[in-house]
Amino acid sequence: MEIFHKPVLLQEVCHYLAVKPQGRYIDATLGGGGHTQEIIKGQGLVLGLDQDPDALNACPRLDGLTPVLANFTHLKEVAAAKSWTEVDGVLFDLGVSSHQFSTPSRGFSFQLDGPLDMRMDPTLNYTAADLINTLSDRELEYMFKTYGEEPQSKQIARKIIQARPITTTRQLAMVIQSDSQRRRVFQALRIAVNNELDSLEQALPQALSLLTSGGRIVVISFHSLEDRIVKNQFREWEKSDLGHILTPKPVLPGQDEINLNSKAKSAKLRAFLKK
Repeated sequence: MEIFHKPVLLQEVCHYLAVKPQGRYIDATLGGGGHTQEIIKGQGLVLGLDQDPDALNACPRLDGLTPVLANFTHLKEVAAAKSWTEVDGVLFDLGVSSHQFSTPSRGFSFQLDGPLDMRMDPTLNYTAADLINTLSDRELEYMFKTYGEEPQSKQIARKIIQARPITTTRQLAMVIQSDSQRRRVFQALRIAVNNELDSLEQALPQALSLLTSGGRIVVISFHSLEDRIVKNQFREWEKSDLGHILTPKPVLPGQDEINLNSKAKSAKLRAFLKK
């Protein structure tokens, strides 16, 4: 059986969540359930959210897990519906799962040919192809510069306009010169399609409000845009005397983990303790 997603920083997550028997934890990005299984091994209980039905289908049915198909922007709403209004910890493992990357029909990878989709939630109204084919050159340039931090955004936007219509990942990849540029452009598209940064900004305060005193938020991010949002939010909370940051510097995976799972290379973990 395919591993849906290999969890990163597994022991570090449990350490910073301070998992305890019968503790209540929300895994806001359930994925294949790797982090959740470890929390349950520590005798914790988990409310697990994921917006991707493939993820929920792949996650093992575990005693102690309550799975819910939902975007973490609805964290408080889901928690209230399940009577999980006071919890000991909330985990966000951001980014794309191994399954999403390796499934051509999902359209996340420039290395696999498939429809230019990139929706984590398949019910979203628009795909990456919709954006690529309808945005103006200035809008494309803004997206690549803002969400992909791509220095050649203007030139790439012009090339895309000239090559349209573009409907597959391979077609888009062929318009862009290098793998590093492709990586940044595909990241920018994915963030825009799934509204990832706004969703994170909405979800973090909801997570804090659900925590009991002494509860913890742990976030694993995979690029600087997400990490900056988390770092700044934690700093604001600390300045407002709502708790304190447990990770003055982000926790990074060791070389052994990176050797076993190359996707771990860009992971950064930050944690916050509620007063």
